[in-house]
Amino acid sequence: MLKIIYRGQDLIKLKKEVTKAFDFLDSFFVVKVTDVVVRIYVNRTDFNKKLKRETPDWLVANAFDNKEIDILSPLALKNESSHNRNEFLPILKHEFTHLFAYTLAKGGAIPMWLNEGLASYIAKQHKNDKWPIYIEENFCRKLSTQKDWDENVNYSAYAIASLFVCFLIKKYSFGKIKELIVSLDKNYYYPDFKKIFFKVYKKDLNEVETLFIRGINKQNHEGSRK
Repeated sequence: MLKIIYRGQDLIKLKKEVTKAFDFLDSFFVVKVTDVVVRIYVNRTDFNKKLKRETPDWLVANAFDNKEIDILSPLALKNESSHNRNEFLPILKHEFTHLFAYTLAKGGAIPMWLNEGLASYIAKQHKNDKWPIYIEENFCRKLSTQKDWDENVNYSAYAIASLFVCFLIKKYSFGKIKELIVSLDKNYYYPDFKKIFFKVYKKDLNEVETLFIRGINKQNHEGSRK
């Protein structure tokens, strides 16, 4: 069941958009997620009260407890954030992806690059990534934990994560991503994650990272010659 809570205008229209976004993720993951609550806020003050803290203008949505999503309304996005109202659905799809991924993982610890990269990819937010992007060696290890992610979020973390997930899906299929998430341990430990990755992809994670970086550089080089 999907419950939508909103006290602003255009309730019927927003309900249709939220339901359509949820149904899209449901058909994409083919994983049953139930009893989801989406709370849409007409202003940031109410949003902050729910999150129990002051939030920066870029923070407009939050997935909580694997079953709840809090998000600013399209009008509030326009008036009280660094986003525009047309980003409402992509942002909502991003948050829905987190819920479906958590359900698929069944308590497994999803590394941040995979969690955020997959959400950005499915919401098609990766198409807005701008060049150049500076990618460090062994970037999956450096973008795995919440602490590491927070330290790198202003250094192309979202762009790198979403582009790498896009690469994995196009080269090896979305089914492999699902298999990887299902196989995760309850506690994240990078050496063990590398073993899980190898078992799923039959390839070393570092080698796949290198293939990805070379592909990005080749793409940029060919683009600059046109």
